[in-house]
Amino acid sequence: MRSPGPPRREPRARRAAPRPPAPHGLRARLASAARVATALALLLAGCIEVPPPPPRPPLQPKDIKVPEGVGLEIACTPTGVELCFDARDNNCNGVIDEGCGLHTGILQFTIAWEEPEADVDLNVYDPAGELARVGEPTASGLMKDRDCPRVSGECQEQNVENVFLTEGEPARGRYRVVVRLDKLNDATAPIRVRLSARVGQRSYSMALDLSPSAATEEKSVEFTL
Repeated sequence: MRSPGPPRREPRARRAAPRPPAPHGLRARLASAARVATALALLLAGCIEVPPPPPRPPLQPKDIKVPEGVGLEIACTPTGVELCFDARDNNCNGVIDEGCGLHTGILQFTIAWEEPEADVDLNVYDPAGELARVGEPTASGLMKDRDCPRVSGECQEQNVENVFLTEGEPARGRYRVVVRLDKLNDATAPIRVRLSARVGQRSYSMALDLSPSAATEEKSVEFTL
């Protein structure tokens, strides 16, 4: 009987040979390529076209209410010269009595009348119901820049009253414009008053006849923005 031989040794597992380190130049190129890819991604993100906000719709009065029998004039025939103190947009550029010492704005209301003795008032109420006053803007920015006639001679017998938006966008809502004969004095009735309104880049105009009676001493115009 043969004696058992020495135990057999299991073959050792071969270790994987270590991967040689990448050359220094290759690592630099890989890092540079990564930086370029990142910069390109940021550049493409910055070039994405963002659409601009939609333009604001132009100011357009709606639901206009005028006194019965009064015609509203919208179109005008350019004369080439702006005449002062007639409450008209003579050159059809949307501005009433420009260059005549009156304040203008994208909202403007002006009245003019020829009889120097008559006292006519322009009362403009904003959507909150606040009345425009001389030298003090309402919360919505409406202000009156003169009150004619004046004993001080400020109006120089050029009877014009003017209300304008001092700055910014006009408040949206219902506006009320009242033209009232306060005192006839020595003038002869009826008093023909020209009322014009600028809304945005367009002007509107009408002629009003006022007399000293409860039914005819004032006329009102209303519209909505």
